[in-house]
Amino acid sequence: MINSIPIKDFFEGKVKLWKSYWLVGELLNGLVLLIIFNLEIYFFNANSSVSQIPFFNFSNLTIISKLTIFIWTIFISIGIWRSAENYKGNIFWIILTFIIVAYRCYSLRLIFFV
Repeated sequence: MINSIPIKDFFEGKVKLWKSYWLVGELLNGLVLLIIFNLEIYFFNANSSVSQIPFFNFSNLTIISKLTIFIWTIFISIGIWRSAENYKGNIFWIILTFIIVAYRCYSLRLIFFV
């Protein structure tokens, strides 16, 4: 019997780096952002003047959506960072992951201050 919780394993950095970065950090993150953006349009009618979604305008989101994105980004950043710390491969991928995760956290300021 395996007593493993995938969310806990991800947060503790026990997931392989490629899985945590590509599957959670990119694919799942993109899906979560699309869901939040569409819920925002559906419930609050924000960004309704947009007929296409080539670029997301996060400055018009409600505070609930902004806080959700903030908490979600911090959660996935911690999981990816810890996976990079546990990675046993080439140092190049570790450093590149740290740079990308740090930039992701740095860019959160655009949600609240633009």
